[in-house]
Amino acid sequence: MTTTMLQSPVMSSIERCNRPSYSEFVEKFLLPRKAIIITDALERWKALSKWTPQYFKERYGSMPLKNKGQYHTLAGFLPERNDGKTLTMGEFIDLVLASSDQYPAPYLRNVWVEKFLPELDADIDPLPDYLSPNWLDGPFNQPLYPRLHGGHSELYIGGRGGKFPTLHYDSWHIHTFLCQIYGVKEYTVFAPDQGRYLYQSDYHTSALRDLDNVDLERFPLYAKATPIRFQLHPGEILFVPAGWWHMTTILTPSITISLSRVNSSNWTDFARELRECAPVYLKPFVWTYLSAFRSLRALADHRRR
Repeated sequence: MTTTMLQSPVMSSIERCNRPSYSEFVEKFLLPRKAIIITDALERWKALSKWTPQYFKERYGSMPLKNKGQYHTLAGFLPERNDGKTLTMGEFIDLVLASSDQYPAPYLRNVWVEKFLPELDADIDPLPDYLSPNWLDGPFNQPLYPRLHGGHSELYIGGRGGKFPTLHYDSWHIHTFLCQIYGVKEYTVFAPDQGRYLYQSDYHTSALRDLDNVDLERFPLYAKATPIRFQLHPGEILFVPAGWWHMTTILTPSITISLSRVNSSNWTDFARELRECAPVYLKPFVWTYLSAFRSLRALADHRRR
């Protein structure tokens, strides 16, 4: 039997916008949940001129990537050697620089900067206004910290050929801002209405693995999907709204900062997922907490305006 493979699906495009005003961003992208690349909005970050693979090797080369008790990076992935022993930062960067499509380096990802290398936070300050308001941080959000650590910065470092392992949308329906510091990544994203063509395998991942070679006999609906594929360059921010499917391929050695956000624009879906995933005996408490939380944060936002 001959298997039909989809080599070049029809591609849509993504809008690039040079430093839109905050009100324009909210009206045109945040509230309607439309993905966008924002350009020239990170010019005040020292990281853009400082952070390179060589910088991390020279400054942190002897640092082990895993220390006893250093598992506060939540879902972060800290690479290991093939024999399971701990890599130093310098050894890891050497792998990143030698990485290729055929033999990609391991991918350091989702690592909480404040706990991993806290001094780096000064290089990614101030945050652009587009990341406000942040309901994940503040006096009422302590029950959310174990899952989302206040939406604080996460570090990604990888080499050519590296990939985020699955096509997915971010859990809890968070918004994600991906800030490219060094190198180039290629993203493939799908709007939420494309989910019916993407063969969801659990609540937020797809059974599809290689989007350039999809088995259409096994996954015939994918032929109807409309991917959006593009590159992200240093100094650019990719806004991935709640519910958008995405997958990443690293084209050159790359350094990225990711930040998660929840606010009134995605609170309903965020709260629904939290309630659905809570144990039965906790659902009444979760419902009460989330309802009170939303009222307090909405009031605080109103007073700031």
